[in-house]
Amino acid sequence: MKKYLLSKTLVIGIIILFFGASVLPSISGNIQSTNTFSNGSGIIPSVDRANEVESEANPVEPLDLINPFFDIYEVIDFGQTAWGMTSADFNDDGDIDFAVSSATSPFTQSTISIFYNDGNLEFTQDDVFTFYYSYISDLDSGDYDLDGDIDLMFTYSEKSGAIKTNGIVNILYNDGVNNFNDYTMVARHLPAGGEKRINPQITSADFDMDDDLDFLVGDNSGKVEIYLNNGSGNFTSAGFINDWGKVSWGLTSADFDGDGDIDFLVAAHDNPGTGIGYIYLKRNQLIESNHTIIFEQGPGELISETPFLIITVSLISLDYNNDGAMDFVTGGGSETYIYINRNGSFEQFFICRLPPSPEGNAEDLKEGAMTSADYDNDGYTDLITGGDQGTVRLLINRHTLAVITRPKRTYLYMFDEEKFPIFPYNGVLIIGKFTVGVKELVELEKVEFYVDRGLQETVTAPPYNFSWTWKPILLFRIRHTLKIVAYDSDGNHTEHERKVLRFI
Repeated sequence: MKKYLLSKTLVIGIIILFFGASVLPSISGNIQSTNTFSNGSGIIPSVDRANEVESEANPVEPLDLINPFFDIYEVIDFGQTAWGMTSADFNDDGDIDFAVSSATSPFTQSTISIFYNDGNLEFTQDDVFTFYYSYISDLDSGDYDLDGDIDLMFTYSEKSGAIKTNGIVNILYNDGVNNFNDYTMVARHLPAGGEKRINPQITSADFDMDDDLDFLVGDNSGKVEIYLNNGSGNFTSAGFINDWGKVSWGLTSADFDGDGDIDFLVAAHDNPGTGIGYIYLKRNQLIESNHTIIFEQGPGELISETPFLIITVSLISLDYNNDGAMDFVTGGGSETYIYINRNGSFEQFFICRLPPSPEGNAEDLKEGAMTSADYDNDGYTDLITGGDQGTVRLLINRHTLAVITRPKRTYLYMFDEEKFPIFPYNGVLIIGKFTVGVKELVELEKVEFYVDRGLQETVTAPPYNFSWTWKPILLFRIRHTLKIVAYDSDGNHTEHERKVLRFI
C-alpha cells in the first residue's frame, strides 16, 4: 500500500511540474446543465406538481453524468427514498408513464405517484396513494385481475416498534379510472428458522404461460418465492425457487435466453466470507419440459459478481440496442452498469456514477430504484432511476453502437500499461506508447479512429484497436481528444469521445 501511494503521489507531482496545476481542473471539473431538455422537436418538458409548472431540478451536475449510453435529465427531487419504480401506460393513451414511491423526511408517510407522459416527454404528477405505516420497499404494475386496467403492487415491512419483523406484498386494484383506494394483501412472509423475510423486492410476469401475471419475491433471507395467479388476482405460493443464502433484493424478469418463456435474474449474497454479491440467471424450463416445470431448483447460471463492494444491487431488464436479445442494468451505491447480451453471455459496460444530494449525501440505487420503457416513442428502451436521496432521473437511450473502453476514465497509463485512477471524474493521463481499445454493442461494419479531429485509422473487423503513435511535433501539445465513429451494416453511426492528457 505504501508503494502504491508513493508512486501515485509522484505521478501527480510530475503532472503539476510539467503541465501546471491548472491542467487537473480543466479535465475533471467540467459541468453540464440538466435542468431542462429537448426531445429534438424544440419542446422543453417540465413537471406539473399540483399548481407548480417548473420542476425543482438541480441545474448543475458533475461530469459523472456524461456518458455514451444515455442522455440524463432530472425529473423531480422528492428529497428521500424514491425506491419503488414501475412503468406502464396507466391512462391508455399510447404513451408509457411511470410510477414511483417516495417518502417524507423525517418519515411521516409514503406516497405512490404516477407521472403521466403526454407524448412529448412532459410529465404530469398525480399522487394516487398515501401509506402512513412505513416506507414502501418496492413497486410493480400490471393487470393482475385481468379487468383491462393497470393495477399497482407494492411491498413493505411490518414492524414491532422500530424493528422490522416480516415482509408484506399488497395490490392496489385500479377501479378503471386510476383510483387506487383500497389495497389487498397477497403475501405475508413471517420469520422462520431465525430468518426475517423483510424488505421484500418483487418482479411480475406470466411465468407459467397461462395468460395472467404471477410474481416473484426476494428479501433479506436470500430466498426467492414464486406466487401463481389463478386468473382473477388471487395468488398461491408455488414454493421457493432457490435459497441463495443471504439477501436476494435484486430481481428482474424477461426472456433472456430467447426461448419464449420468462426467465429472471437475481442479485444475491451467498458467501458470507467475501462481502461480495453475485448475479444469477434462472432459466424458465416450461418450453423444454412441455409445460411441466417452471423453474428447476438450484442457483442457476452465474453471470457476474456484483460490480460494487456491496452484497446486492437492483436490476432492470431492457433491450438497449434493439437486437432482440434482452440486456440488463445494475444499480448499487451510486454507480450504474449495463450488461449487453451477446448470444447468451453478458458483457459489462460502465454507464455513470450518480451525484450526491445537494447536502452531500451519497446516492444509493440498491433497493430496486429503476424502471425501463420507451418513454420518447423512438423504438428504443430508456431508463429511469431513483434512489435513497429521492432524485428521479430520466435516461434517454442514445442508440450507441460502440464505446471507447481503453483508456478508462480517471486512469493513468504508462507505456501501454494500466496503472491506477488519479482523477476524480473523467481525466486520463497517458505516458509513452498507447493502444486505444473499443468494444462494440452490435455487429459493426467499421470503426474510424480520430485524434484531435484528424482521421488516423479505419478498422473493419474486431478487435477494434488503434495504436496511437506519439510524434515529437506534439511535445508541447498535451491535451487531446480521442474520438471513434462506429458504423453498423444499416449505415447508422454513433460517436464517442474521451479527453486525455498525453506526455510523449
